[in-house]
This record gives sequence, structure tokens and C-alpha cells, in this order.
Amino acid sequence: MAAQMLIYPVLILLVGGFILLTVPRDHLRTLLPYGVVLGGLVDFLECVVTGTLGITSFKNLWIFHAGGHPLLGHVAWAFIVVFYLYFWPKGNRYLGYLYALAFALLATGFSQVVSQAELFDYAPWFYPLPMFAIFLARFALATWAAKRWGALD
Repeated sequence: MAAQMLIYPVLILLVGGFILLTVPRDHLRTLLPYGVVLGGLVDFLECVVTGTLGITSFKNLWIFHAGGHPLLGHVAWAFIVVFYLYFWPKGNRYLGYLYALAFALLATGFSQVVSQAELFDYAPWFYPLPMFAIFLARFALATWAAKRWGALD
């Protein structure tokens, strides 16, 4: 197994460990279903759509994939959304916009790490603006849904 195969397991350990250390258990119980649906499931659906259209593809994932989908990628997105929602800046709408923008930039940057490790490939026109727009829409959806369902009160 090559070192690049460990990108997703290390990401999950880092983000998951940080969440376990910082997020109280009652908040974690509330936010984890949001993470699974708004993170993991949305990532799966986005992978299906962009993969079917030939825009993105995952490769060289060793045992960490099924049907061309990065299993650990979906788990990582669930943890990232939990992290994102727990630390959401409540009470300041403009700071919230910057927060979502920052997470979209981080996700776009991390996609380059995964791409350089030869685990992820995308159409040349897809980076940076269309990819950034999709990540921004994902975080905006997570924020809107969590606010609507009362998780960010």
C-alpha cells in the first residue's frame, strides 16, 4: 500500500479525533445525523452525478472504494460537516458568509491534495471555479438545512 492511500484514513482520524475532543456528546448526537445526510450522502450523490457525466473520477483507492466511490471520502465528509456545523458562528450573518467561503476554499484546496496523490481526477475545466462553486453550494445547503431544522439555534 502506497503512502497516498492513507490520505483519507489520516483525514478521518484527524477530524474525527478533533471532533471527539472538542464537541460535547449531546451536540455530537444532534449533529452526527446532519453530517451523515448533509455530508456523506450529499457527497455520494455529487460523486454519482459528476462521475456519470465524466467530470470526476476516483482511482487507485485500494480497498477503500466500492463501485468507484471512495467509501472513506463519504465518511470524511460526514465528519467535516459535523465540524462545520458545530463551529458555525451563530449570531453574525456576515461572519457566517466568510466561514462558508473559507470551508469551500479549504475543500477546493484539499481536492488538489487528493488529485496530486493520484486518487482523484477531474476534467480540466472543472478546477478551480466550478469545483469551488459546488463546494460553496454544499456548505450553503448544509447551513440552510441545519438552520431550517433547528440544529444551529
